Amino acid sequence: MKKVFLFIMLAVSAVFADSLEQILDKGVIRIGLTTDQPPFSSMKDGIPVGFEVDFANRIGSDLFKKNNTSGQVELVIIEDADQRIPYLEENKVDLLIASLTVTDDRAKLVDFSMPYFSVNIGVLTRKGDSVKGLSDLNGKTIIVETGTTAENFFKKKGYQTKVCQTSAEGYRMLKSGDGDAYANDNVIVLAFPILDIDVEVNIKNLGSADFLAGAVAKGNQELLKFVNNELIELSKEGYFKNSFDNQLNPFYKGTAEPKYFLLDDIYSIFG
Repeated sequence: MKKVFLFIMLAVSAVFADSLEQILDKGVIRIGLTTDQPPFSSMKDGIPVGFEVDFANRIGSDLFKKNNTSGQVELVIIEDADQRIPYLEENKVDLLIASLTVTDDRAKLVDFSMPYFSVNIGVLTRKGDSVKGLSDLNGKTIIVETGTTAENFFKKKGYQTKVCQTSAEGYRMLKSGDGDAYANDNVIVLAFPILDIDVEVNIKNLGSADFLAGAVAKGNQELLKFVNNELIELSKEGYFKNSFDNQLNPFYKGTAEPKYFLLDDIYSIFG
């Protein structure tokens, strides 16, 4: 019964989503973004800026240009990260470019594109604690966000964890002594030492790699196919390397090594 219900729900979701043809007819593609993950996305003077913002605009503009029609990109700001997938399911957006990590559970709800970025777990600590490696965290309390790969990793390892709701809250909890370390995607924790010289990230690439990808509603195959083809073409063009060099690397002050994040070597398989 559960399997039948899931099938029905997925079928309804596919019908409810705007198809590629409908998007082109309307002349608008709605792309969902978060704005609390600099340098990927943030607000500056009331305008969304960052790597994913530029990436979303490029995908949207190419969608219309490559289909020989005019149209506009509507950036939809999703304030609560937990609402990213519901925005797709409720047809509030057509595509997510919103720092969404690919997981098996999420793949049951949305169709992921090929990944555009690789991430590992990073660990933010206070400089005075001199944490250099994982063994230095034995017996310590790790601050994590619910449902993240960091939470799963440290719980499986038997560490005591304490939950926060946002990266900003995790940082504040660490600073106030409510935990001994804050763990999340390395692209998130690497941002804090740029702003606060009293914290550091010496553990930058913990665990197996996870991947950020775009997402469309279940069954929206024509739109998904376009996004995947676009990713391959942008990689050939050198788009991701240029974005890393011009946006991400300056933000991280050279602390983020491109070999851990870029996926151009994988895209090269497609010739």
